[in-house]
Amino acid sequence: TAYETNYARLSALVDEVEHTVLLCDGAPACASYFAISNGRTETSENVWGTALPYLVSVDSSTDLSADNYEVTLTLSAAQTGQLLSEGLGIAADPDAPGQWFGEPTLTASGYVASLPVCGQTVSGAALRRALGLRSACFTIRYQDGSFRITTKGYGHGVGLSQWGAKALAEQGQGYADILAHYFPGTQLCR
Repeated sequence: TAYETNYARLSALVDEVEHTVLLCDGAPACASYFAISNGRTETSENVWGTALPYLVSVDSSTDLSADNYEVTLTLSAAQTGQLLSEGLGIAADPDAPGQWFGEPTLTASGYVASLPVCGQTVSGAALRRALGLRSACFTIRYQDGSFRITTKGYGHGVGLSQWGAKALAEQGQGYADILAHYFPGTQLCR
């Protein structure tokens, strides 16, 4: 059956890598992953505050063709104000929703580093969590009582893009090459 064939194939792949570890300078690497980038991965420092030499921005432009790469979420001003209050403790002026969000500062990879929210500077990652956004690569537009928030990608953006890894595998690259691309400077050891 198809199940038995797939199980046998996956078992063989697991056996091939079972005792393999991804290392950086002799220590196990943090092999973080996420679904879809905005076309580049993000550095760990910009998301988690800690710079790791192998969690840097790399090209993942195959992600631009991913299913649901770009998604627009529409939230009413009331919904947005409630999420800002609950998630960030920010009291937004209900009479001036068009003034709530300022121009964002972007990272080198194009994700929102920070932006003014009701006079406070908020990180893109914090606003992503508070509003339940798919990615920290987003734009916000207010129109007719609602906010239209368009995201690109899905996930925190650090490390291996699952969509990008799939695309590289479909192009014939093996797991060692894919890991070397997304985690530069690491080594595979048995």
